[in-house]
Amino acid sequence: MKHTLILSLMLVGMTACTAAPTPQTSRPAHWAQSVKADANLHRVDDKLYRSEQPIADDIAAINAAQIRTIVNLRYFNRNRNNDLFAQNPHIRLVNQPLLTWRVRPKDLAAALYQIEQGQKHGAVLVHCYHGADRTGIVIAFYRMIYQNWTLADAKAEMLQGGFGYHSVWKNLENLFTEETLAEVKTELAALRR
Repeated sequence: MKHTLILSLMLVGMTACTAAPTPQTSRPAHWAQSVKADANLHRVDDKLYRSEQPIADDIAAINAAQIRTIVNLRYFNRNRNNDLFAQNPHIRLVNQPLLTWRVRPKDLAAALYQIEQGQKHGAVLVHCYHGADRTGIVIAFYRMIYQNWTLADAKAEMLQGGFGYHSVWKNLENLFTEETLAEVKTELAALRR
């Protein structure tokens, strides 16, 4: 009994001396902010949102955000949005498929152009299947072109923003160059003519 009491007091004392876990550092305020975590739905700015493939459970959040255009980056099963949003005449659906393993500057420019056109009508949602890789690279180039972010800042948000980026896609990471950025800007300018 005496040993149990001493052991208990020692454990209580040791517990009191341990440091409390440090809280996780919060995300930088300028990174996309979570709107609906289970949909990987984040607000990029007043007129742009990003997510994974929407499902019926996400419609209320999409309507609350007053999204008027949905840009689908999926290559396979790209017509899922048609059934989901068929009853909503206020949402324009745009298919702008990207192949994750072969994203080119002209593909990024085409997606950015669709965002630009959609924003004339209100907020835009960009999504792929997971809302991480294809969506991430498009949002990164949006940040650099429309918000003047640096290559490093845009890449950091894509890789470390908590969107589920899959590190197997090294080709996406390799797009963060001044040359690629210039090519995307040139392609985008051509689309605006």
